[in-house]
Amino acid sequence: MIKAKIHEREKERLALLQSYSILDTLPEKDYDNLTKLAAEICQTPISLITLLDDKRQWFKSHYGLEVSETPIEDAFCAHAITGNDPIFITKDAREDNRFHKNPLVTGEPNIVFYAGIPLKNANGLPLGTLCVIDDKPRTLTESQKESLNVLSEQVINLLELRKNKLELERAHKKLKKFSKKLERKVFQRTNQLEIKTIKLELINNDLESFNHICSHDLQEPLRKIQMFISQVSDTEFDNLSEEGKHKLERIDLSAARMRNLIQDLLAYGSTETIDNSLTTVSLKKLVDEVKDVLSEELKEHKTVLRVQKDCEITVRPIQFKQLLFNLFTNAIKFSKREDKPVIKVSGKIVEGSDYPELQLAEEKRYSRILVSDNGIGFDQKYERKVFEIFQRLHSDEEYQGTGIGLAIVKRIITTHNGQIRVESSLGNGATFEIFIPLADQAI
Repeated sequence: MIKAKIHEREKERLALLQSYSILDTLPEKDYDNLTKLAAEICQTPISLITLLDDKRQWFKSHYGLEVSETPIEDAFCAHAITGNDPIFITKDAREDNRFHKNPLVTGEPNIVFYAGIPLKNANGLPLGTLCVIDDKPRTLTESQKESLNVLSEQVINLLELRKNKLELERAHKKLKKFSKKLERKVFQRTNQLEIKTIKLELINNDLESFNHICSHDLQEPLRKIQMFISQVSDTEFDNLSEEGKHKLERIDLSAARMRNLIQDLLAYGSTETIDNSLTTVSLKKLVDEVKDVLSEELKEHKTVLRVQKDCEITVRPIQFKQLLFNLFTNAIKFSKREDKPVIKVSGKIVEGSDYPELQLAEEKRYSRILVSDNGIGFDQKYERKVFEIFQRLHSDEEYQGTGIGLAIVKRIITTHNGQIRVESSLGNGATFEIFIPLADQAI
């Protein structure tokens, strides 16, 4: 057995790996679905997503294998990440001087065939591999190799999304702490404009990397994955076992969920950059336009949507229709199984001085908009949490969602210099109360 060489930029590589905070994390469906698809496409019993530190190869996902790590000196992947080939293949490890005495060959899992694609970041540093393994000799077709390469790109994109999400959360915590300090100073100096400017600059910096990843780096490989899923469904579906068909359908659902997440992230990042002109319009007019967009969903779920009382509002129409769209789709999504959804909308003009608890400008008038539903509701103690990005109160199995919809609502209200609050209880629906400055009083 020949031990793999150490990567020429090993110190830099290990530092990069640590920056992802991924080692020894719990299993995640998105990664597991990729290894299942890799094994299905390549027709191998084992598929792994491996990450290599200085002592071991650890498996973020291990399909067809019970162990979660092995020593690095035994790792085929250690050879894969130091080579120059785009895919490292060993047809029969028993006849390869590098591996024929390897304990993973002579003992469990009795590796004979191995094919691994290095998982490299944008600078070309490898973190590990996406690999497929068999206990008998085999070869891969060009189509299988191409599919494996597309899946490896998706692994990298998942890692980058995780890293950027963690960085965003850390930035938000720093922002919150920093904002409190600044607010005290600004309050003492009566300089509210300064803190608003700083908040917007920090938030825009936080979202810049997300917009880049969502707009191209994630959508393009995701389209390829869905294309390959479609090809397998069209040409190979009848040849799959019942379990294989089920797995392929689950992978397709996961890809659709990722597409929805990407679209929601793009919407979240664009709420301050589109349609900056304020217009005074009828609340009912905007509701009717959103109602037309949602006509199929409303019909499918037998949803009743009505405006009980109209009023004028001063808003950026495209943004506010996105807000109404998110509130209405949430009401449909979180409806009771036994009842048809009922959504009620009403508006009226109020004085800011009538709501001192919200710290509205006393000299201004506001459009007060109520959006209520008869859905499952939630515990009132989660009132703040529901407006935070990536926060969800239910699992995917209970209700589908990305945890971004209400964060977008909150962000749109903030860009309108308004306020939003919600009242709810378990089993009794929810009522969202929105305050928007009216006419030329809005900023």
